[in-house]
Amino acid sequence: MTDDKPTVGYVSSTERFQPRITPTPDRLKGKIALVTGSGRGIGKATALRFAQEGADIAVTDKDLEPARQVAAEVRELGPRALAFQTDVTDPQAVERTLRDAVKEFAGIDILVNNAGIVVFGSLMDCRLEDWDKMLAVDLTGAFHCTQMVGKLMIRQGRGGRMIHIGSTASLLPTAQQGAYCVAKAGLAMISKMAAMELVGYGVTSNLLCPEGAVTDINRDLLRDPAVMSKLEAMIPAGRMAHVEEIAAAAAFLASDEAAYITGAELVHDGGATISALWWR
Repeated sequence: MTDDKPTVGYVSSTERFQPRITPTPDRLKGKIALVTGSGRGIGKATALRFAQEGADIAVTDKDLEPARQVAAEVRELGPRALAFQTDVTDPQAVERTLRDAVKEFAGIDILVNNAGIVVFGSLMDCRLEDWDKMLAVDLTGAFHCTQMVGKLMIRQGRGGRMIHIGSTASLLPTAQQGAYCVAKAGLAMISKMAAMELVGYGVTSNLLCPEGAVTDINRDLLRDPAVMSKLEAMIPAGRMAHVEEIAAAAAFLASDEAAYITGAELVHDGGATISALWWR
């Protein structure tokens, strides 16, 4: 947005767009979903969407209070829910959460690897401590959950669904996101390896790749018209996603309708990835 254009009262295309999201009643009834990082943002939207479709939810987050609030919202919708304070970088914490969730719900049918952080900066300037932090949460944390839940699903013998929240950065390098791109690319391979190793047990594993959405993490930044308009101009659809749209895609991948889809990448980006080279 140029300086000569007024910004007072500016409403972005993303804000103007109202998605038509209609949950499918009972599509996930009888299923138990564990959603990491579900105290806010995409994770919260996914937990609530799954609950609207009938699933019981293990709400996990590094911060307990947001997880408790989301669990309360899930229970208002009807399904059961428990909140767990879980640091996915700590395998013992993941193991405790899984043990307690299984004790309460008698199993886990759906895993959503959503917990993640973003460390901005180029690969050349990335500090080792930032690199380690980024990979610990977004990659190693997902590894812990995938491995432990995968083994559980094998023992249960009733199949399952794994949905890994990647990014368009899983597919293409992004400026000033060096460590993030590496972590999300690694998550793509975790998803494929899990798909290959677990397909014989009726467990699917897929990667969901959003371009981005307005969440608690970036809402203040995106209130700046100059920032938001620049981001929207980079996306052929002319707007960012709403978290409810991303959650709807996750619900499909979690359903029986997606039983034959595994090892796939569902790109959810308004055309940004396929047009990246064209727009350059």
